[in-house]
Amino acid sequence: MLAAMPRTSVDRHALGAVLASQDHVIHRRQAYALGMNPDGIVHRVQYDGWREILRNVFLAHPGETSHRQRLVAACLYAGHASAVDADDACVFYGVRAVRPADDLVHVAVPADATARTHAFVLVRRTRASFGVTRTDLLRYVDPATAAIASARRRRDPRRVLAILSDAIERRVTTVDALTRAHIAGSTRNARATDAALTQLRAGVHSVGEADFRTLAEASPVLPAFAYNPLLRLPDGRLVSPDAIALDAGLVHETNGRAAHAREDLFAHMQVRHDAMTAAGLVVLHNPPIRLLREPRQVIHEVERCYLRLAGRGLPPGVDVVRRAVTAA
Repeated sequence: MLAAMPRTSVDRHALGAVLASQDHVIHRRQAYALGMNPDGIVHRVQYDGWREILRNVFLAHPGETSHRQRLVAACLYAGHASAVDADDACVFYGVRAVRPADDLVHVAVPADATARTHAFVLVRRTRASFGVTRTDLLRYVDPATAAIASARRRRDPRRVLAILSDAIERRVTTVDALTRAHIAGSTRNARATDAALTQLRAGVHSVGEADFRTLAEASPVLPAFAYNPLLRLPDGRLVSPDAIALDAGLVHETNGRAAHAREDLFAHMQVRHDAMTAAGLVVLHNPPIRLLREPRQVIHEVERCYLRLAGRGLPPGVDVVRRAVTAA
């Protein structure tokens, strides 16, 4: 014989609406506010398949918890001032250089919040203020905060640069916003992010471009290149080469990265090459793997070309519109 349902004044319609709006996840205090008492929750756990997946947070149906339900549960557990942080927030904004762990959720909370890391929720307490983007279901930290938090979790400098440059290239955030978010944070795990932001402020847009910049700056022959400037060609069209020695009209293109949503009208590599060559620029190409495996050969080739062209300047009709292209 089934046990009788404990008598409560629960508003079933309101309870159903809350569960529907929160992907069938509910906090104990919400259930109490709807008229459910402790015995009522115990009854639903025993007979309706409810399960406590975090302290005082319940999945209101039998079965496994989806990642989205874990995100909702994490925000309910951490409180109204919390927001989804790091990798999950980056993915929400469209950054593809990260892949969140399915069984973990990162949330950010103010320093005075009571929430602590628990079960699958990793809580980042911060004294820095952060913006919040709200959806019908969730709250996310602002894009710059998300990207910096994700980068700070990595120690590999190339991985850090890949995350931040992807956020810039996809116009998720800006270099200035990333810098502000980085400065506002603690000094913990900051070194690789410091280095990545230095590259980005120089105009570099990818790990491969950063590898070339490192080689070029070590050369006693080469000048300072301009990275991703916006040029107008003689026919009026715009192109943004990866790197250019302006005093020689010498371009270096780091091939191998996906096309980006830049102001550059020549998305296809060969079309870009032909357009710049027709305008009188000398264009060299190297894939990222060669920059790593044959750095001496690459830089010696660039040096030889530069020494032959140094002092000639940009070809007639090629003008610099902007020194560097950054996402708005």
